[in-house]
Amino acid sequence: MNEKILQLNNISKIVNHKNEKKTILKDINLDIAKNKTLGIIGPTGSGKTTLLRILNMLDEPTSGQIKYRNEIVTSKSLDYRRRISMVFQKPIVLKGNVFDNVYYGLKIRGIKKGDCIDEISKYLDIVNLSGYENQNANTLSGGETQRLALARTLILKPEILLLDEPTANLDPNSTVQIEEIIRDIQENSDTTLIISTHNLLQGLNLCDDIILLNKEIIQKSPSKELFKKPKNSFVAKFLGIKNIKRGVVSSNKEYSNININSINIQSTEECSREESYFYIRSDEITLSQENKSLDMDNANQIKGTITKIIDLNLSIEITVDAGTEFKVDLTRNTFNINNFNVGDEVWMQFEKSNVHIIDD
Repeated sequence: MNEKILQLNNISKIVNHKNEKKTILKDINLDIAKNKTLGIIGPTGSGKTTLLRILNMLDEPTSGQIKYRNEIVTSKSLDYRRRISMVFQKPIVLKGNVFDNVYYGLKIRGIKKGDCIDEISKYLDIVNLSGYENQNANTLSGGETQRLALARTLILKPEILLLDEPTANLDPNSTVQIEEIIRDIQENSDTTLIISTHNLLQGLNLCDDIILLNKEIIQKSPSKELFKKPKNSFVAKFLGIKNIKRGVVSSNKEYSNININSINIQSTEECSREESYFYIRSDEITLSQENKSLDMDNANQIKGTITKIIDLNLSIEITVDAGTEFKVDLTRNTFNINNFNVGDEVWMQFEKSNVHIIDD
């Protein structure tokens, strides 16, 4: 069982905005495991940065408490504040050169510059800034500035590291470098990482667990489970799942039958409600120009007409109107072999086990 390093109990944040009270965070209850990486994703204005600032004691919650190793902490808890650090989306660059920027935190802690030259060189090497020691820090690029901020933080050896959108607005090469540094932290230190990100793929690849935040926690799951089993239609839409539908449900012991605009779709998942949302991933639907002989105990087959074809570079998105619209993603090779065109009548096939019923 993973040891809990942080516990958030009923954290809420309410501010006055234009003479009205505005809820930024509502009843956040969260256990954060030691030496793990937690991702926080959510739409703009969902409270991601506010939550990180509260954890870092830069903001105070309106209500609720934070526990560090089962002890309640506040802005006056100096031991806790020494153990947690935050790198902002737009890091502050101090006057002077790169070396002095990395040295700053050690200087505040009373360590003489001559005693930490090798240590500073080590962390500049970790963030790929070796040789930049004497460069004016204000002349660095966006990616270099972010890496400088990481070195300045990592040299203090924080037990908990908060990263607020660490690759926002960076070019692809800088993003790759930052992600490699994060993986190095995960592999070679005991640091607990909490990362807010708008990049869903980044969250999947870097994080052990993910919370989807929209002022309150909508869902918390292991990262891979979140993408496989969204809790409700809001999560599914946020994750970019394309075919989210609502239908009338009737069930028997073998399957659930979902009726939407006179189309019958069967799912192997149980549903106790008379109406429900469900989704079918666009890459789990196949297309053919003929009515295939299928094992109908396992598959759905629906006839429709192609109304739109969009080249997405890595795949081809086809819109099929079957009384309701479905999005189908095909590989370029499959698309070229079948020579699909707008106006073609086609058959969609998908397994009953790929029809996922979700709560709402």
